[in-house]
Order: sequence, then C-alpha cells, then structure tokens
Amino acid sequence: MTQSAQRNPFSVHTPEDMLASDVVSLFVDVFTDFYQIPKSGHTFLNGPRGSGKSMMFRYLQPDCQCLALGTDLWTLPFYSAYIPIKNTDLKITELSRLHARHADVVLNEHIMTTYVAAKVVKSFTALDVGDTDSRFADEMRRYYRGDFVLLLDAGGFDIATLPTIPAEASLSSVFKSIGDVLDTIYRKVLLYLRRLSFAPNDLNYSGPLLGYLDFLVPFIQGLRQMSFMPKGPVFLLFDDADNLNDTQTRILNAWVSSRTSGDISIKISTQLAYKTFRTTTGQTIDSPHDFSEVNLSTIYTSSHDKYRDRIAEIVTKRLRNHGLQLSPEEFFPADAEQETEIQELAQQLRDRWSQGEGRGFRPGDDAIRYARPDYIRNLRGSSKSGHTYSYAGFDQLVHISSGIVRYFLEAASQMYAEQQARIKHGAIVDVIPSFIQNKVVREQADRFLFSEFENILKDADEVQLNRAAKLRNLILALGGLFYETLVSGRSERRVFSIAFSDMPDQEMRDVFALGIQYGYFHESAIGNKEGTGRTKLYILSRRLAPYFTLDPTSFAGYRFVTSDTIRDAITRPKTFLSRVRNGAINADTLESSQLPLLLGEDV
Repeated sequence: MTQSAQRNPFSVHTPEDMLASDVVSLFVDVFTDFYQIPKSGHTFLNGPRGSGKSMMFRYLQPDCQCLALGTDLWTLPFYSAYIPIKNTDLKITELSRLHARHADVVLNEHIMTTYVAAKVVKSFTALDVGDTDSRFADEMRRYYRGDFVLLLDAGGFDIATLPTIPAEASLSSVFKSIGDVLDTIYRKVLLYLRRLSFAPNDLNYSGPLLGYLDFLVPFIQGLRQMSFMPKGPVFLLFDDADNLNDTQTRILNAWVSSRTSGDISIKISTQLAYKTFRTTTGQTIDSPHDFSEVNLSTIYTSSHDKYRDRIAEIVTKRLRNHGLQLSPEEFFPADAEQETEIQELAQQLRDRWSQGEGRGFRPGDDAIRYARPDYIRNLRGSSKSGHTYSYAGFDQLVHISSGIVRYFLEAASQMYAEQQARIKHGAIVDVIPSFIQNKVVREQADRFLFSEFENILKDADEVQLNRAAKLRNLILALGGLFYETLVSGRSERRVFSIAFSDMPDQEMRDVFALGIQYGYFHESAIGNKEGTGRTKLYILSRRLAPYFTLDPTSFAGYRFVTSDTIRDAITRPKTFLSRVRNGAINADTLESSQLPLLLGEDV
C-alpha cells in the first residue's frame, strides 16, 4: 500500500504546526476576495473557528511566501511575524490584580511589547536568511551593539548586564542573543506578577519598561534597514485576539491608531468576540480611517458561488496530492435515486408552468424553487414511510458547511475514514458512498446542537449561561419554524433567515451575538421593510439543516420579524412551535391574530 493510500487527504491540522511545503501545497488563494489582508495597513480579520484565519496567517509567513513565490526573503513584498494569543502567558491570572490601577496600562504594554518583540526575533531563527553572507551578519552585529543597546537603555534595562557577542558571530547567533535578552526581560516581569499573588502588600516593579512607540516601533524599523529584509512593511499577525484582556485590547487598539502602518501593519484575527474598539484613552478606532475589516462569513452570505469554487479547489488539490484524478462531484456523489425523483418533480413543475399553472417568470424558476421542498414534504407522507432525505452530494456538502472550510474538511475526513474502514485492506478510497455522507453530516448536526453546545454551557458564567440557554431555544424555535415553512404551500419555502422590522432590545442582540460567535448564525444586511435604510439579517447555520430536515441549497428566502416574535421564541420554544403546528400561527403566512408575528412579505 502506498503512503497516499494510507493517509487521509482531508485531515485537518493546526496551521502553525504545518511545514511550509504542506501549507503551500494545500493553500487556496483567497486574497482576491480579501485583498486587504496582504496589503499595507491595519486589518481586522473576523470569523468563527475554522473559517481559515490561522491558515491565512500561516501562508503569509516568510517561509511559505518564499516557497510559494520561488524567491528570496529580501524580495518579498512584506515580512510577517506570527503572534499567537491563545494559550500564552499574556492571559496569566495575576494580571487581574493590576486591573483599574495606574500601573495596569504601563505594565500590560510592557508585557505585550516584549512578547511581540521576542516573537518577531524568533520568527527569524526558523528561517534561512543567508548565514553564509557575511554582510548580513555584520549588519546585525552592528545593530546589536548600537541601536539595540540604546533602545534597551532608554527602557531602563541595565545594559552592563547585556551579553557580549563574538566579533565573528553568525547572523543566527546574533538573533539568538537578542531573543535571549528579550526572553529574560519577559520572564522577569512574569515572575513579578506571580509574586503579587503571595504579597500581602503591593510590590514595586524595578525592571525595564518597554512600550510600542519608544521600543517596538524603532526596534522593527531598525530591522527593516537590514539588507536581507523585504522593502515592504512588517506584518504583526495577532491570532485569536479575543483572548486579550480588556486592558490589552485597548493597548492593541492604541497601536492600531498610532499610524505606523508604513513600517508595521497589524493584522488581527478574532472569533467575533473582540472586547472593545476603544483605546487606553477612551477614544474609538474606526474603519476605514484606522483599519480595514474583513468578515470571512460574507464570502458565503454574499456569494455562494465564490465559496463553492473555493471548496472545489481545496478538494481538488487534496485529491491530486493523494493521487486521485477525480472531480469533487465524482468523489462525493449525490444519492442517485433521490436526485432522479427530484428531477421528475422538477419536470412536473415545468409542465404545469407551460399549462399556465406556474408561479415563476420562467419554467425553470418553479423547478428550482419547489422541486426539492416538495420532495421533502412528500417524505412525511405515507407513501414515503421509512425514507429520509439524503444529505449527500458535493453541492449539498458545500452548503451544509455553511461558509466554514473546516466544517467541510472535518466532515470529509470522517467520511473518508469510515469508507476506508469498510473496504478491502489496501484498497484505494475513490468515492464516498452517499449513505456515508448522509450519516456523517447528520451525526455532526446532532453534535453541533448538543455536545458542542454543552461545551459552551460548561464554560459559561451565570450571565452567559442564561444567554446560551436562550440561544438554544431560539435555534430550536427557528429551525422548527423554517421546516414548517418548507413543507407549506407558500411561494417562498426555503427560508433560513430573519430580519427585524423593529428594534430588538439588548438581550436579543446579545443572544444573536453569542450565536454568531459560535457559528450558529451568520450575519448580513438587507434593506429594511420601509425602504429607508438597511437592517441586520440573521442566517441560521446550514450545519443544522440535517437536524431540522431543511433544504440547505438556498438561502434567498427571509422573513421580517418583530421583537415580540423572537422574545416568544427564546423563552417558550415548544409553545411557539406548537402554535405553529396547530394552526394558531399559520405556517404559510406566518401570521397570528394572537401574537404579532412575522410581518414580512415573500422575497
């Protein structure tokens, strides 16, 4: 058996641990859609877990860029240093002792500055920047003995303790010496913070204090003058910045507002839970004046075709690397029997249109809009007893992944593993049967709604717990409502979205924000009901389609709702759905004489 036959081509790896060659071979260029990211300027990159943020950051790092462009470091358009925030000492508990105190900002900025500078230096140690070129080493030796010493001295570091470097020190050894100094400074302030936990009174901090403008900016400006460096800016790639505390977030915002993007462009990834856009002085940073903003889910909500093409390219690359010359549609086939029956229903709808009984402008309109919903509706009739809708086929899998690349890959990886376990030992997996596709996406929908939701509840405080419980109620209520709409006789049945016709209160906005953060909803915008502006559109994740038996292949339909509707859904979901099913709320018109419900017209 060859190695390619043994490996799972859809395995999901943590990008920061991947080799540059693996990243380049698997990466699909999305920067035509998100052009702000590789350009000079500060950028916020927002998206739920698994949307590809870390993979983009990994691809922007110099080892990947040199390999992808086939060029040397100094000819790159920028230099990137990866700054992870999750699971780092920046989150240490002892920092809470400084909260709301005068030293809070100063010490937090010193910690962040030192941490970032150390990460920048560490990024060089992983590169081959030309140790054989004596000119490069000579430049760095002069920098170490000159500007670096001056910066440390200005920050309060005892330069008498600074290690000396040999006259012929190599480039890599100079970087190591700089890194050792920064690590020493960093460890000293961490030790101070930990001692605070045991001190009955405040302890004076006597170490150096380094800041962004007085140390990090000139430090990086000095590095940019080296002949082995690219001529463009240095990108600082802050990954998972939601994990910064409030003070650190304000400090980072102050860095963004300082207009240093010509030398340092700060790229900040978040999982839609960034704590504040205010700086340490209370001012706000604003787009587009201070930064540009990229929301990854918009590629799905604004253009499904772009997202489908992106997934198709990812799958094709992985199949080719695995030695399979197959299209995504061939590898993930639809349920043939089901698709035949849906096509028969589509033809019947075209025939009715030609007889003057259609609803759309063209015969194909009714076929596209109603064939699949009619098939799902027929499944609950006696003629289809025992049958269920099959969520198989590449196009359906793309829709169900709901704009999140990792959701598609995790499902595909599990499907591959299950098929590999079923076939003869040593055989090549060259197709994923439809029944396995359907089984996996149904299991993942259940897990998404239950076990993954339980993880949210476990980590929640009292306020978050109440909010999460209401979010689950909202999901169950809307999912059930969308199903009743799908199997009704109304003109637009494939509804996955709602928009408010009035102003929701803060509680509702918080519930939706939590849902967006964890990927249960996507957010977009549409024209308001009055035609006088725009309002937010909340789209239920397609990952839940198998749980509610919804058609995942369209998200054009939406309804306007009132705040009273949603308040009823998040507090009494079972009662809400019972009223839909017993006719107290008409699933066709979505109106009720007893409760001000969905007020929108067909879209």
